[in-house]
Amino acid sequence: MATFPADPVPVFPVLLTQRWKTVVTAMDGQNEQRKKKASWPKYDVSLTFDVLAQSEFRTLWDFYLARGGAFEEFWFFTYETDTWPAQYVGTGDGETTTFDLPGKSTSTQTIYVDGEAQGSGFSILTGGGGGSADRVQFSAAPSAGAVISAAFTGYLRCRMRFEDDTMDRDYFTVALYRTGLRLKGLAPDG
Repeated sequence: MATFPADPVPVFPVLLTQRWKTVVTAMDGQNEQRKKKASWPKYDVSLTFDVLAQSEFRTLWDFYLARGGAFEEFWFFTYETDTWPAQYVGTGDGETTTFDLPGKSTSTQTIYVDGEAQGSGFSILTGGGGGSADRVQFSAAPSAGAVISAAFTGYLRCRMRFEDDTMDRDYFTVALYRTGLRLKGLAPDG
């Protein structure tokens, strides 16, 4: 899967919005009933750029065209490191021992299996995952259905697509400089 270009760098702050899936139902007596439909957030991103050289503009425009607008998904990494609590890594199948972490250049990793922090039985591999993400390798495969998550410091990796499927060069330019180029977050488990 392709990775969103790291250069040119957008104007900061980059807007990174967590989007959850919660069904809220109004009940009699003015109470609410809420049901969580997703255990992990999707991250939407809005990027705004200063004046770009023609080659920098072309890099972004060509990336949009190569994705077929909103059709093809891609990896996006945050531009700044931060601490990311409880991010989805994967689900065990009883055979797989290596999983991509949702980040790169990670440190202070805490690995969880079914919500329980693991003190041993795994090692962290630098790079090698999708988009050069770091990886976690277990000495024994997590059981089928076991949910693996991680907390870490580093650059967060998100699955994305372009929000807009129809953009001409002028609209794309306006998005880059004024309103923000919007990326729509996809479920982390693909």
